[in-house]
Amino acid sequence: NIFGDVCVEDISDSMAQVALQGPNSKQILAKLLDEQLIPEKYYSFTDGCDVAGIKCLVSQTGYTGELGFELYCKPEDARVLWNKLTEAGEEFGLIPCGLGARDTLRLEATMPLYGHEMSDIITPLEANLNFAVKLKKEKFIGKAAIEEKGVKRIRVGIKVTGRGIAREHCDIYIGEEKVGEVTSGTHCPFLGGAYAMGLICKDHSEVGTQILIDVRGRKIEAEIISLPFIKK
Repeated sequence: NIFGDVCVEDISDSMAQVALQGPNSKQILAKLLDEQLIPEKYYSFTDGCDVAGIKCLVSQTGYTGELGFELYCKPEDARVLWNKLTEAGEEFGLIPCGLGARDTLRLEATMPLYGHEMSDIITPLEANLNFAVKLKKEKFIGKAAIEEKGVKRIRVGIKVTGRGIAREHCDIYIGEEKVGEVTSGTHCPFLGGAYAMGLICKDHSEVGTQILIDVRGRKIEAEIISLPFIKK
């Protein structure tokens, strides 16, 4: 859908990214970068930053529900950058983490993830992302499809009250009637229990609704709760 005097180039192979997340991330980054260059607003960035001698683009676009920053640099500089960050964060107890930890964080903050709560068959309105869709706009790609499909199901938050963990693709029931499907679910460390998000028939989406989730042939009790589970 490129139009006008525009050139699109995929530079993924020439970039590396290290994400620094958590309540002390700004203090750690300030040890390596002029604090005035640290992005102040969510979904903003500063290009051409000198981070401990390494040229970086620094953004604040993290998907953990927590304060955090992403540092983009040349692949050959990534190891040095990692070591610099690790050293600067030692006094704050900084430790490495991977996608599993990131996934529990974004789930606790009820942030939808592509391939789970978002996909090419889940509309933004079904995903509860109405703020990003302006149906009053005369024309945009996908408008006709969104209008044609309507909103018969909606993304909801789920707290498991029975014994077990609801996982992606587990069916959701009210009595014997299937009313939806889990899109993401796990044990959430901060919340101290099993939580999930799912797509459920809009008629059964009210907070407080008692539901059953089929986990490997065993139906466990759960209830619909409000979003988000945690606010920063």
